[in-house]
Amino acid sequence: MAAKEMRQVDEGYTLYAREESVIRRAEDMLDKLEEVSGGVRDLATAYREGYRETARLVRISDRMQLDLHEANRKLTSQAEDLKRLNAALQAEIERREQLEQELRRIASIDELTGTHTRRHLLELGEHEQRRRSRHGHALAVLMMDLDHFKRINDGFGHAAGDQLLRDFGFLLRSSLRKGDIAGRFGGEEFLAILPETDLETAKAVAERLCARVRANETLWNSRTLSVTVSVGVAALCADETLDKVIGRADHALYAAKAAGRDRVMIGQASSGSE
Repeated sequence: MAAKEMRQVDEGYTLYAREESVIRRAEDMLDKLEEVSGGVRDLATAYREGYRETARLVRISDRMQLDLHEANRKLTSQAEDLKRLNAALQAEIERREQLEQELRRIASIDELTGTHTRRHLLELGEHEQRRRSRHGHALAVLMMDLDHFKRINDGFGHAAGDQLLRDFGFLLRSSLRKGDIAGRFGGEEFLAILPETDLETAKAVAERLCARVRANETLWNSRTLSVTVSVGVAALCADETLDKVIGRADHALYAAKAAGRDRVMIGQASSGSE
């Protein structure tokens, strides 16, 4: 083969080799582009899925915020309702406490005279009698009755009699010490329990009360009304019950009535006087 032909063949192979190299590089580039495009597609797919998930979470968050807002609104409304209920309950508790206090006052205080009711008077007396038994203190009682009170009711009416009872209740309470106990025993009859008071002191208290009642005048419909009081006094003896000493004071009261009224008589502790 001639040299010229050989050169032509070599040039052909060289050109072929170059073309083949270019084709391989082009194929490599296409392969890489395919890989890149696959990655881009995967990235796009992940982005779309992430966007959809984010949108789904946003929607869930919006619903949760709406639900939370509604729950807060309901809680606020319920808190206001509870506050109103608590205020109403507190008002009802206060009203019942006031009612209870009023009922206790009605049960313990005679409305007309301002002294204790008979039941409360005896309860307080039993307490003082037990205290006296423990400590050995003296204790005396005064049994009192307004003289000729029926004449006032018959002559001037029960309203006039009520006014006299009010006046006597005031005189009785103001004649006793703070620790003494006075009550309406029934009708125009009154009982006073004097803790830590001996017989002589109790008699002096009764005498002063008689003098005050004797000097007192009640103005009623432009007329002056007055009454007197008879008093029986007794001191509690050792191991004696309250009922027993009240009974002795009551006997002394009847003795004062029989002796002419407006006076003080002593209930003796001897069996004869009982």
